Amino acid sequence: MDRDRTGEGDDTGTAAGLDETKPDGRNETKPDGRNETKPDGRSGPAATDDDDGPTPAAERDATADSEGTDPAAEGGSREPAAGPSATSAADLPGRAARTVTAARTAGDELAAWDPDDVDALVRSVGERLADRETVSRFARSAANETGRGHPGTKAEKIATMLDAARRTLRNAPTAGVVGRDGAAGTVTVAGPTGVVGAAVPATHPVVIPAVLSLYGLAARNAVVFAPSPSTVETCDVVVETVRRALADAGAPTGAVSMLPAPAAKPETDALFERADFAVAAGSEATVTAGQRCGTPNVATSADGVVAVADGSLPSEAVATRVAVGATYDFGAHPAGDAAVVTVTPAVDQLCSALEAEGGYVLEDAERDRLRALLDEAGGDESAEADPRGNSPRWLAAALDLPSAAREAAFLVAESDGADDPLATLPGIPAVAVHGRSGFDAATALAAEIGSSHAAAVHTTQQRRAREVAERLAPGRLVVNQPGIAATGTRSNGFEAAPVLGGGTAEESQLCGGLTPDHLARTTTVAATTVADEASHRNGAGDTLRGP
Repeated sequence: MDRDRTGEGDDTGTAAGLDETKPDGRNETKPDGRNETKPDGRSGPAATDDDDGPTPAAERDATADSEGTDPAAEGGSREPAAGPSATSAADLPGRAARTVTAARTAGDELAAWDPDDVDALVRSVGERLADRETVSRFARSAANETGRGHPGTKAEKIATMLDAARRTLRNAPTAGVVGRDGAAGTVTVAGPTGVVGAAVPATHPVVIPAVLSLYGLAARNAVVFAPSPSTVETCDVVVETVRRALADAGAPTGAVSMLPAPAAKPETDALFERADFAVAAGSEATVTAGQRCGTPNVATSADGVVAVADGSLPSEAVATRVAVGATYDFGAHPAGDAAVVTVTPAVDQLCSALEAEGGYVLEDAERDRLRALLDEAGGDESAEADPRGNSPRWLAAALDLPSAAREAAFLVAESDGADDPLATLPGIPAVAVHGRSGFDAATALAAEIGSSHAAAVHTTQQRRAREVAERLAPGRLVVNQPGIAATGTRSNGFEAAPVLGGGTAEESQLCGGLTPDHLARTTTVAATTVADEASHRNGAGDTLRGP
């Protein structure tokens, strides 16, 4: 097991500056592993609406005109979902070009809108997206199409992110005058960037198109989405909901669209190249395409959060927060807790506390079977045994675990080190546990195995939080919170972010969360603030001239 027992652990000291409180929404009832959603976002048994499955995608345009006009050229977002043989690979970039051209026309119209009218438009679209029945429909569609996560938890995740995004937009103007500095005599004016091209990964099939639509519209941009093959129908439902809201508000519906089906990587690449700003979040291939497209971009792949615990907090408090992050949406949240590194003396207590929170601690042979399962999946979304986003009951059955494990809410695996395939467990309802002899060693391991987009620390000492921030240098760091809080909550002050980036450490132009200001182009206007002291002199106050 990954425990360095050569030391006695470090001196945790006493609480100094960080209040120890229960996280918002903590559920006092222990999870029973029956795949429900609890009020705090934990994956567990929760009922969903008693209606039928996901609403099918809206009717698609069946034909183009005799000159080969693509429906997207008229501001539409889709065409018939045909197989690869029905669409020439050589025409994919052309179809992307026509979609971007239509979006640019709509964006130019939106750019002329008054900022106050844009605010009203965004509020209207936000209300439509956040409607309770609409959110439920989005969640069912996402769970059914991607095969990941639980509809109840997805509904909560979608509703929470939309609420946070709308709150962010109320406090962050992105059109017209967005800032004034009276002392310096400057005014900052925001304008549209143009066309935003965004990939829609299986991990966020609703949040990315919904929140990016709001953020893009708020900055008077047009947005074009490129869904992955497993998110086409769900993205279509979201886009059509936005377009209906735009139509009702008298706005150009082409301001939000998606590439015509079927989804294809060459078309996504072409979108990135033709857009004015690219959001390339998802698979390694998507991230690489974003980094190489030549367009200003946010290219990032969130891979779970690694937490550091210094032993100064009770293990029960740490376990509660880690369990929330590890089980949220069956572990499918990109910022879910994938591993926790603590000081060696606290490992046994932490594992016991995680077990009390509904976890099942794997034995050696069971850990070997988990390694084999992860190796078989190999990161392939189409793999038959891909465990990502599946329920803990499914995972327990796939590993042939005893009945006790099949009632658990998540799995706990003590890892054998940084090179162990179990070093971090993103995407599944499980968390890896590491022990190190002292806080410095624990932080060093977290820096080695963690992703740079976000991290968590559990401590009562402010200096420890600063040390983790400096050593790991994540885009966002949450203190005494579940990892999923890095995307923004009411309690931590972060702006809502549908995408997290780790900056130069992961070759991303985004360090932190993607917020509305990233989609606006700003101009700072400066006036003279120093009185002309020699106005009687010829040329005084003018730009200096040469001979």
